[in-house]
Amino acid sequence: MSFEQLPRDWSRRSVVDDEIFLDLVDLVVLERDRQAGALYVLLCGPTERLVQPCVVGELPPEPVPDRHGAFEPFAEAVRTNIPGGGLVAIIARPGRLDTTDTDRAWHEAALAVCRRRGIRLLAASVAAPEGIWRLPDPLATRVSA
Repeated sequence: MSFEQLPRDWSRRSVVDDEIFLDLVDLVVLERDRQAGALYVLLCGPTERLVQPCVVGELPPEPVPDRHGAFEPFAEAVRTNIPGGGLVAIIARPGRLDTTDTDRAWHEAALAVCRRRGIRLLAASVAAPEGIWRLPDPLATRVSA
């Protein structure tokens, strides 16, 4: 996995295309954020192409009191400015190369906010210094526009 393996036409493809997803995450998420911890939100258009990557750095230590609040401004921006669009949530963090309860809590918060706002959570992943993986795609995240 490496952003150097992205095909030339990656920007015209769906960000959730299995062929490019992990390499795209590798391109977007900085190594320093994988070491320090951050939350990335990719704003995507109705064809699931990347419109704007966003990052929330310096996350508060656990337990985080309001994970939902981290996603609200992004979900509202998509709802009001990108009709039919959706989000991708990426948890950047150091540590072990498997999904943690904290990763699941961030994923659940993104899912809940997207459902409440009536937009799609297109995908979620974890980016650690030593690896990147996609979290399971709950069928319920697909909201018809």
